Amino acid sequence: MALLRHTFALLLILLTMTDASMAATAPSAVDSASAEQFLRRVYASYANDGPGVPSDKLQESDVYDASLIALMEADQDAADGEVGFLDGDPLCDCQDWGDIRIQSLALTALEGDRLKASLALKDASTGEGRKLDLLLHRTAQGWRIEDCISGQGSLAENLRRSTRKLLQEKKDAAPT
Repeated sequence: MALLRHTFALLLILLTMTDASMAATAPSAVDSASAEQFLRRVYASYANDGPGVPSDKLQESDVYDASLIALMEADQDAADGEVGFLDGDPLCDCQDWGDIRIQSLALTALEGDRLKASLALKDASTGEGRKLDLLLHRTAQGWRIEDCISGQGSLAENLRRSTRKLLQEKKDAAPT
C-alpha cells in the first residue's frame, strides 16, 4: 500500500512539473530585487557556521517550492530510513560549511513567474568555491527554490530518478 501511495505521489508530482501551460509575464526589475533579497536572506543562514535550512528562522517551506519538497520527501520515503539521493545540503552543494558568502549573483528571467539565479559561493573559512544555479518560482507566499543545479545536474531530476530506482528495487525485492 505504501509503495502504491509513493508511486501515485511521484506520478502526481511529475505531471504538475511538466505542465508548461502557465503563461505569465516575465518578472520585473522589482521582482528581481525581491528575488535577490530572498536569496541573500537564505544564504545569511549559512554564514559563520549558521544553521542553514531548516532553522528557527527559515523552514523548508519558506525556502523550497512545494514540488521540490515533495520530491525530497518521496525520495527519503522510498529510501526507508537509508540515505536517498540527497546526502548533503543542496543550497551549498556541500555537507559541512563554515562561512558561506555569495560572491556573485546573476538573475535571468524565464517563462512565467520564474527566474534562474546563477550563484558563485565561497566558504570564507575554507576558501572553497562553488557555482550553482537555482530555479526560482514566485508563489503567493513569495520566492521559492524550485530546483538546484550543480555539477551533479538538476536536483529535481536526480530525485525523480533516485525515487524511481528505489521504488523499482523495492518492487523487485517484494515476494511474489
